[in-house]
Amino acid sequence: MYKAGLLLVIALFSGALSASEETIYTAHSGWQFGLSAGYGEIENPIHDADDIPLYVIPKVEVFYGDFAFSNFELSWTPLSNDNHQLSFVSKMNRDGLYFIDSLAASSVVASLTSTVMPGAPRPPSAQQQPRDTKKIGDITKIRDRELSFLAGAQYLYDWQQWRLSASYFTEITHYHHGQEGSLVLSRYQQWHKHLLLAAAEIQYQSNEITKYYYGSQRQEIVAGFSRYQPEHAFNKSLQLTYQYQINEDWRFISDLKWQVLDSEIADSPLVSKQHLLSYYAGVAWSF
Repeated sequence: MYKAGLLLVIALFSGALSASEETIYTAHSGWQFGLSAGYGEIENPIHDADDIPLYVIPKVEVFYGDFAFSNFELSWTPLSNDNHQLSFVSKMNRDGLYFIDSLAASSVVASLTSTVMPGAPRPPSAQQQPRDTKKIGDITKIRDRELSFLAGAQYLYDWQQWRLSASYFTEITHYHHGQEGSLVLSRYQQWHKHLLLAAAEIQYQSNEITKYYYGSQRQEIVAGFSRYQPEHAFNKSLQLTYQYQINEDWRFISDLKWQVLDSEIADSPLVSKQHLLSYYAGVAWSF
C-alpha cells in the first residue's frame, strides 16, 4: 500500500510543476524531468488522522506520438487540435491515500515523491444519521481501504486563456467497481515571469466509491463506529497556483487547494472534516 501511496502523492501534486513559461496548455514533446523541494500538506479528513506532509515532488514526463506518460498517469490522445483534445487516461484514485496506516510512512512517501453542486440539495437519506449523533470508535481497527486505479476518457476544450475539462473514469482494480467524474474550468494569466492559474472543479463519486472508503459496516461497528452507508457524492474545490520563473531551469512554485466534501461523505462517522485545505510551496528545477 505504501508504494501505491507514493505514486498517488506524485500524481496529486506534480501539477504545480507542469506549467511552462511559453504556454501552460501545450504539452512538451520528447521527455522532461523535474524536481521540487519545499513544504506542504494534504489535509486528511479521516477521524484522528494526521495531515500528510510533502517535501520533495518529482516530475517525469515522456511523450511519444499520441501516447504520454506523466507521473504515473498514462494517456492516449487520438484527437487533438488547437481547441479540442480527447484522451483515454488511466490514473489513481486519491481517496485511498487517507487510509495509509501511519504518519511516518506517509511522510516518507511524500518526501520521496497533485463548484457548484448541480441541482437542489438532496433530502436526508433514511439511513443517514445527523452529524451530531455520530458514534466515533477506534480508527485503527477499521477494515483496510486500498488505493484503486481508474481508467476512462477526458475531453479538453481550450479557448485563449481558458480551459474546460470533462472526464469520466471507472475503477479497474476490482476493489469497489465505482465511477468518478469531474468538470473543471480553469484560467491562467501571465505577466512576464509570473504565472497565475485558477481552477474550479465539481467532482462526482458513485456510491460504490463512497461506500467503500467512507461507509461503516460490521468491522467498523465492532470498532465503535455508528453504521453508515453513503450514496453518490458531488465534491467542490477551488485551486490557485502561482509560479515565478527565476531563470530557464529554476522556478518558484506554490499551490493552494480548498475542497468541500459532499455531506454524503462528511456525515460519515469516519470523517471529521468537511472543508479540506492542501498546499505546497517550493523551488522547482527542470530540464
